[in-house]
Amino acid sequence: MKRSLFQRSFWIAILLMAAAVIGLSVLAMLRDHPVVSRNPPPAAPQTREIPESQLGQMIRKAGDAAFQAQEQRVDGLLAAAYGPVYAAIPAYADFHYSVLGEYSELGTAALGRMSEGMEARLFPELAPALVKVAQDLDRGFMDNFRASLDRQVGEELAGSGASVGPGEVTRHIQRDAIARIGVTAPVAVTMTLAAQPAVKAAAGLMAKKLATKIAGKAAAKGAVKATGVGSGAAGGAAICSPGGPVASILCGAGAAAVIWFGTDAAIVNLDEYFNREEFEAELHAMIDDNRAEARHHLLGALETRRVATEDFTFRGAAEGAGQEAAGSVPRDGGN
Repeated sequence: MKRSLFQRSFWIAILLMAAAVIGLSVLAMLRDHPVVSRNPPPAAPQTREIPESQLGQMIRKAGDAAFQAQEQRVDGLLAAAYGPVYAAIPAYADFHYSVLGEYSELGTAALGRMSEGMEARLFPELAPALVKVAQDLDRGFMDNFRASLDRQVGEELAGSGASVGPGEVTRHIQRDAIARIGVTAPVAVTMTLAAQPAVKAAAGLMAKKLATKIAGKAAAKGAVKATGVGSGAAGGAAICSPGGPVASILCGAGAAAVIWFGTDAAIVNLDEYFNREEFEAELHAMIDDNRAEARHHLLGALETRRVATEDFTFRGAAEGAGQEAAGSVPRDGGN
């Protein structure tokens, strides 16, 4: 009797343990099942490829928008770059309307080096300032290009649903366009090569115009001073004659020098009184011409960048997208 009870208890315990194991296994399977899982895996994001022809239109529109935005900034940037040049006009006029300045300009003009003096006094920092303007335009162009292209792609995908993102090919073309346009015909490279020669050319042109006027003024003053200096020397010699022949010569020469430089100073002062305003206006106009040339040059370089967006081609877009997904996209430096 006791043995039979023990056997029944043993098998009941075995059955209970087997049922517990089976039950726990079923619960584990149900927990991991996607239908009843508490934390189901996230759904794969939806993507959409934008046709290449449409992407090409977006890239061209982005280029146009970038050009127009920078075109509006050029005048303000040039105003800042040329500010010190215009501010130097009064100081140069002070130098020009002085006896020292007159003789200095005559000497440098005779040696063919007057343009160097004008460059040093009026344009000492213009060339690097123009390069900075070009660099600023490059940065602005790329910022506007990237923002416009991103906005257009985002608006197009938004029409397919809030959670729809760009496909691999679309994403590759978008990134590739930004990278390739970023290294195509930078304005700064063009301006770096052209800025210093342009400044030298402007100073040379201004010096040539001023040299002609200075030579004319010198000739006119020479005729006026010849009579005054000759009579002044004779008068000085007569006054100093009691001191003997040598004293008379030295005294006459001293009087002539005083009259010569005194006449110079008087004529320069009269010239400044009547002509300084016109002289400064002429300098201003010549600087305006140089600034207009710089503006034309900068806009031409920006136009070259804009045209590059029209010539954009999709070389190996699908292959590039596959390599990008694999994490190994080759660098492509051109259009």
